[in-house]
Amino acid sequence: MYLLEGDLTYKEVFVGEAAHIVGQKESAKSARGIDSLQEEERDLAENLMLACSNCHTEIDKLLVAELIDKEFLRQRKQEHEGEVRHQTSLTKSRRTVILRMAGDIRGSRMELPRDTAVEAVVKSGGRFPIFPEAYDQKSVEIELRSIDGEENVDAKYYEAAVTKINNVIDQRVRPGVMSQEIQHMSVFAIARVPLLVYLGTKLDDGFTTEVYQRQRSTQNWVWANQDPGTTFSVTQARDGRSIDDAVLITNLSGTTPLTELPTGLDEAAVFQMDPQPGPAEDLFVHPAVLNRFEAAIREFFTRMEEGHKQLERVHLIGAMPVSPAVALGRILKSTGLRPILVTYDRTKNGYVQALVV
Repeated sequence: MYLLEGDLTYKEVFVGEAAHIVGQKESAKSARGIDSLQEEERDLAENLMLACSNCHTEIDKLLVAELIDKEFLRQRKQEHEGEVRHQTSLTKSRRTVILRMAGDIRGSRMELPRDTAVEAVVKSGGRFPIFPEAYDQKSVEIELRSIDGEENVDAKYYEAAVTKINNVIDQRVRPGVMSQEIQHMSVFAIARVPLLVYLGTKLDDGFTTEVYQRQRSTQNWVWANQDPGTTFSVTQARDGRSIDDAVLITNLSGTTPLTELPTGLDEAAVFQMDPQPGPAEDLFVHPAVLNRFEAAIREFFTRMEEGHKQLERVHLIGAMPVSPAVALGRILKSTGLRPILVTYDRTKNGYVQALVV
C-alpha cells in the first residue's frame, strides 16, 4: 500500500504507522514480545517498520504472530529499504560493492577498516559504495585472520583459507551477480600472495572489478593523481632443459636471486619480470601502472603458449604486491591459459609450494 495517499480522498496524507518487529513490551500478550532484545532497544529504528494501519493491526494479532514472525518482518523491511535506496539513488551508475579480504602475514595482524575502503572508492574511483541488505550494511568480507597456522603455513592452512574464499564468493557474491545486485566490485585485500592470486581466479567476468593497492607512503588505499609511467618487461634469465616446467620471478616490490629458487626447479627455464626504473614498495601507485602490468603478463603467457607448447606448469615466485597478485589471478581465469600456475610462499625456510591454481 502507498503510505502517502489516502484510499478515500487520494489526498497526499501520511497513512503510515511505525510497527514493531519485536513487540514493544516483553510480554506474551504482545506479538513477538518474548525475545532476547532489550526493551530499551525495541523503539529504535532497527526494530521498527512502516506499515499501513490495516497491516499494522493484522501483524500485531497473536493469531498470526507465528506465521509472520520477526525473521519474516526483518526480511521484508530489508528488501523494501534496499529497493527504495536503489530507486532513489542519484548515483546508480557509479555504485560499487566493496569486497575486503584480510589475513595475518608473518605474525602481523593486518587491519583493513571499512572507512578506509570507502574513502578510496570515492576519491579514486569516483564511485559510491552500496551495501546490499543481504550483507547487513557492510562490505562483503573474507576473514582469514581467524585461521590457525598462519605462522607455519602448510597445506591445512591453505585448504582452510581457500574454503573461506570459496564460501564467500560462491554463496554471497555470485547470487548478487545473478540478481544484478552486484554489477561492480571494488577489491581490497591483504593476505599472502598465493591467496591473492586465488582470489583473483574467483572474480570472473560476470561483473566489473577494480582492484585497489595499499600505499605505504600514505598509509591508505587512495591512488595517486599522477601516473609515474612505470613499465614492465619479461626477459629470460636462464635456459632450461625441462619442457614441462618454467619459472616466472616477479621482482616488483623486491628481488629474488636465482640462488633462492626451490629445489626441484634446476632444469626449468627461468623468466624474470622487472619494472622500470626498478622494484619499489609503492610501485603500484596509479591504475595505469596496474594496466601495464596486466598487459605484460598477458604477453608473457601468450609467448609461453606459442613458443613452449608442451609447457605444463609455470612456477610463480617473487615479491608481488596486492593489486598485481589479484590481477594475475583474474587474467588466468579470463583467458583460460593452458599451463597451470604453481604458487609459492616465502617462509623462514625459503620458498615453499603453496597453491596450484
